[in-house]
Amino acid sequence: MSGPGFRVALWLAVCAMAFARPSWGQESGTARWRLTGAWLAVGPNAPFLTRLGTRHHDVYVLGLRAERALVQHGALQLYHTVDALPLAVSTAMPVRYDDGTCAGAPPQDQATCLQWVPHFGTVYGFGLAPVGLELRYAAHRRLRIVASAAVGALYFTQRIPDPMASRLNFSITGNVGVRIAPGSHRAIDVGYRFQHVSNGGLAFNPGMNTHMLQVGLGVR
Repeated sequence: MSGPGFRVALWLAVCAMAFARPSWGQESGTARWRLTGAWLAVGPNAPFLTRLGTRHHDVYVLGLRAERALVQHGALQLYHTVDALPLAVSTAMPVRYDDGTCAGAPPQDQATCLQWVPHFGTVYGFGLAPVGLELRYAAHRRLRIVASAAVGALYFTQRIPDPMASRLNFSITGNVGVRIAPGSHRAIDVGYRFQHVSNGGLAFNPGMNTHMLQVGLGVR
């Protein structure tokens, strides 16, 4: 994993979690919006497609969650969620390609020796996922089983995953996991996150699929 990118994401996640407002106690309650905590998703060594074939990068996404209750039926609860994404990090992105030729090739063979020389860097972004649904099943007083999906957008400092692609990308995510309340004041979320990012045809559009571990913290 990329050390600097991970440290930045982790530091911001800890700060956001420290200042998260109470969120978890009245699960049955109100239609008011509430800030419910923060989360960090990590996708190590994720494959993605470039013009030179498949490469791998590390992906980090930091999120701040707000939600409101929609429906409750017995042990099932449905929420509308909104995630602010103040930081998204993608390492080892090809930010530029240079034209190169094979050294010492005869002039008549240079056309067949033409090749792309990639230059890689870390790309940062931010975004918003305003359309999300989360279904929770109360398996126990201190345990919820959670499944969710969300749609949003991300804007990056460079075009990804290719210099011919777009800085603006759209995201579709799906999550499954558990929410645990080990004490009377805090809740911990742990789960699997699938993230698809693409520009929807705004430019060259390889798209990226990432499998991630997501952890979050809220307070009751």
